Order: sequence, then structure tokens, then C-alpha cells
Amino acid sequence: MPLGVTLLELRRELRAETGTSLNPNQGIQAQDTLDIILARQQRELWDAYNWQHLKIWTDQSLAANQSVYSYPQIMAFDQIANIYVADSPTGKWELLTYGIKAFMTHGPVPAGKPLRWRNVPTVTVDATDGTVITNPVGQLEILPAPSASGMSLRFEGQAPLSPLISPTDTCIIDSKAIVLFAAAEVMATQKSEAAPMKLTKAQNYLRRILADQGADKRQNYNMGGIYRGGNDPDKSRRSVPYIDYIPG
Repeated sequence: MPLGVTLLELRRELRAETGTSLNPNQGIQAQDTLDIILARQQRELWDAYNWQHLKIWTDQSLAANQSVYSYPQIMAFDQIANIYVADSPTGKWELLTYGIKAFMTHGPVPAGKPLRWRNVPTVTVDATDGTVITNPVGQLEILPAPSASGMSLRFEGQAPLSPLISPTDTCIIDSKAIVLFAAAEVMATQKSEAAPMKLTKAQNYLRRILADQGADKRQNYNMGGIYRGGNDPDKSRRSVPYIDYIPG
């Protein structure tokens, strides 16, 4: 798997795949466009699959009766696949269910062993002109709040995506896959008859490297009801008890 390839080399390979001159002085006006396409293709591949070579996890201690936390510096919301909780340093890790409904609690946040989590966006209103600004990153909320200190969370997910902007920046996703998908896009824009063939080549190569490393599609939460870590299981199958209502 060709990893750690510089943007400069990715650009050169893309020129070769699209039949463009390798002379850097030619097509200089299109250079920024090619760089953007390459960076976007890497982001789309990073976002679409759980890459086994990028799997990481990190732990975070919990405080008694505190339900809202900042995300770990190396594990932003869009990187998270699963979150687990343990009630002691040597306790068993148990999977938290993603999603907290408005009807699940009344009054003060209940205390106990956390069972669910969600992302809490921050919304501010400018006092001068009333402009509403949303920060979608927000913070992590768990429910119930920890009833005692000593509990911990373990975040499991994917290493963050490195920037691909400067010529010396390097890719963290297979460079050949990035270049082939970028070439298919460029050639389709150019209405080249070879564009479908290049796309098929890219798709076949992607299938092979995914099979080789056992990667699978990411199941991030969306408006259709898909939960991080998979569909929210029914009561008879879930490893974490379902909470229709948490008394407050």
C-alpha cells in the first residue's frame, strides 16, 4: 500500500494517468485545481471506510456527576466509531449506544453508569444583530452522568486526516487509489471516452486493497437513523440496556 506519498508526487502521477504533460511548467494554471481534487479524493476515501491501518483509541477519565465533556484532542466527533465505558481501571469495557432523545430525562441529569452518548452543538446569537452561529463540533454528552469518580471512556475510531495542501504534505490513504479516482474525475470533466474505464480500474483497485486489509464501510450517524457502531439494536439483542426514559 503506497502511503506517505507527497502531494507533489501525487500531482505528477495524476498528470500521467490523465495523459497530461509531466513538465511542471505546462498546465501550471490547473495545478491548484488538481491539488484540490487530490485532497478531496483522500478525504472522501478516509471518510467512507474504516481503514485498519488508521485505527486508534484513547481513554478519558470521567468526573462524578459531570455529563458534558470536550472530545479528546486526537479524536474528533467525525473520527469516532464506538465509545466504551468502564466503571473502574480494571473494569469491563461496555459499549455506549449513540443517541440521546429529548424525552429520556426530566429535571436534573440522573447519575449512574453511562449508557448513551451524543454530540452537543453550540449555538450562539450575536447580541448586536441577532446573527445565529452554529458550531457543529460541540461537546460530548453522556447519560446518565457518572455516579462516582473512577469511571473512564474509551474512544475507538480513526486517526485524523492529515492536510494535503503543501507540496511536501503526504497522504495517509493509498496513493494509487487517490490518483485513480482523481484521474477518473478529471477525465470525466474533460469528457474523455476513457473516463469510465479509469473509474472501473479505480473501483477494482479499491475493492482489492479493502479486502486485503479487512476494511469496511463506516456507519456514521445520519438522518436516516443509522448509529455509529451500527444500527441501534432492538432490546433483545443490545449489549447496553435501552433507555426510553431516565427518571430525573
